[in-house]
Amino acid sequence: MIKKLPIPYIYCILIGVTVGLILGLKSYLSFMYWGETEKYSWIRYFSPHFINNALWGFLVPLVYHFMNRYSLSKSAPAKQKIKAVIACLSVAAFHEMFSYVVWFFPADWLGYYKFNMEEFKYVVGAFPSGFISRIIEYWIIYGIFTAIDYSKKYRDKQIELAQLETQLSNAQLNALRLQLHPHFLFNTLNTISSLVDISKKDAQKMISQLGNLLRTVLDKNKKQTIPLGEELEFIKNYLSIEQVRFHDRLEVNYDVDPELVETRVPSMILQPLVENAIKHGFSKRTDAGRIEVSAKKINGQKIELKVSDDGVGSEDKQEDEMVGGIGLKNVKDRLQLIYKTEASMEIHNAPGKRFEVKMFLPAKIENHAQN
Repeated sequence: MIKKLPIPYIYCILIGVTVGLILGLKSYLSFMYWGETEKYSWIRYFSPHFINNALWGFLVPLVYHFMNRYSLSKSAPAKQKIKAVIACLSVAAFHEMFSYVVWFFPADWLGYYKFNMEEFKYVVGAFPSGFISRIIEYWIIYGIFTAIDYSKKYRDKQIELAQLETQLSNAQLNALRLQLHPHFLFNTLNTISSLVDISKKDAQKMISQLGNLLRTVLDKNKKQTIPLGEELEFIKNYLSIEQVRFHDRLEVNYDVDPELVETRVPSMILQPLVENAIKHGFSKRTDAGRIEVSAKKINGQKIELKVSDDGVGSEDKQEDEMVGGIGLKNVKDRLQLIYKTEASMEIHNAPGKRFEVKMFLPAKIENHAQN
């Protein structure tokens, strides 16, 4: 299947025709200047330029097809590079031979030139020179399409990065609104105020945790992906504050593989899931509750991040949760933007018992999108 051209096919044909007209006119004017119009008719020296370029306009899909099928990059196998060269030679040879057909047969039929043995000898003698010219023209078209493709990929990458920055900015703003929610701040500051009279050390610790939390949210230089250890530190600060607020009714368990602390994950990707667990799994209960945060490596290629609670669960289906759940759709969209098809997200819900969200990400140390 031939890949769709980066520009409409009709434009390629029109460009070929236009270039042929321009070069044909140039040739015509040159012969007139040198006074050779008697020796060469205008058809003889105008038509080859026109036919050559117009024919390339029709053949560019083949050039583009071979360009995408046989790579010439340094990492490409030698077999592919050889096939790319063979494709070039084949198209160039076909172009040169077919251009003679397009030129001589109509000329013979219209009576301009009789295609005889003398003309045949001329075609055979002129073929090597024309063949080399066609090879050069092939690679010129190849280079133009390569430049267009690289330009398109660069533009798409810039758009993708802009989308990632917007997503990160939105996530930060949402977290900021969440953390600075009047009830959250009021309850946190009220708890700190109470602790001052009971335990100054605990009050100072909570102030430090709140400061670290807000510092992370307000960090304008926050990377798109960060080490898992940093993400967990953020979550621990948040949940530690919530544990104090709920008078230790909230139990938090962490099960994280130590080998994964340097693995990069999207920044602030766990916060919406933890907040969802507190609001919908615990805040409406009067008894104790538990939230579990885990990270483990699976199949050697991916990591599983999981946030679960033993709360009341939800009656909604997974697709409904993804649309209406707080932060869940945002998390899924960010995963798709950063990892494409390499990441996935699952929701496991047992109404009245638990609610669990799993994310499966590539287990990589390097940064996916830092800007």
